[in-house]
Amino acid sequence: MKETVIRGRRWMFVLFAFMIFFSIYVQKQQEIQETGVQTDAGPVPETEEDTAKEVLPQKIAITFDDGPHPVYTKMLLEGLKERGVKATFFVVGENIPGREDLILQMAEDGHLIGNHTYDHADVSRLSSGQVCEELQKTSDLVEKITGEATPYVRPPFGNWNDNLDCLVSMIKVGWTIDPLDWTTANTSQVVEKVINKASDNDIILLHDYYKSSVEAALQIVDILQARGFVFVTVEELLLE
Repeated sequence: MKETVIRGRRWMFVLFAFMIFFSIYVQKQQEIQETGVQTDAGPVPETEEDTAKEVLPQKIAITFDDGPHPVYTKMLLEGLKERGVKATFFVVGENIPGREDLILQMAEDGHLIGNHTYDHADVSRLSSGQVCEELQKTSDLVEKITGEATPYVRPPFGNWNDNLDCLVSMIKVGWTIDPLDWTTANTSQVVEKVINKASDNDIILLHDYYKSSVEAALQIVDILQARGFVFVTVEELLLE
């Protein structure tokens, strides 16, 4: 009889201990559901979505107007290729004849080629027919060399008219950072203006028709790449 009583007490003790541990477990699970954080077991594992958000790099587009230039555009293309950078070139049609090899290299290196009119015209001062002719002539030249037309356009001086029939299928591209590189030969000044403003999804406006601008562009690329920026074409930036 005594032995039976002892066994019964042991079972009661075991049952009591189990109830205590079970109560603690339930309480912790409730805390996890309410706060999203585990107490003793450490932090809740991150989801794939959280991880993706953390590792996404800052994207930025570097663009060049007015080329191709026979010397400086070639220098720029070589520098960009060494750095694995894709850029966007808004070319002027009258600068293409005799420099078709540069247009072809742009395409082969994965750069985006855009339209900057045929002779850097202010489209706000032209008739509808003249504007369309300016853009079509340049697009035809590029397409003859690369097999691709130029749906992206940057009108000189930023002037634009959305009502022109020939522009319905074209996409205007502006900019968010303009260091006015064409007004100075001071390379370091241009570099500072850009890197001090650069942020995610910015579009940098430069020109590949000046040596100082090309030198500044390559320095800008080196600095921003070191900061973790990834250079993409404006198409990649706009279509995200």
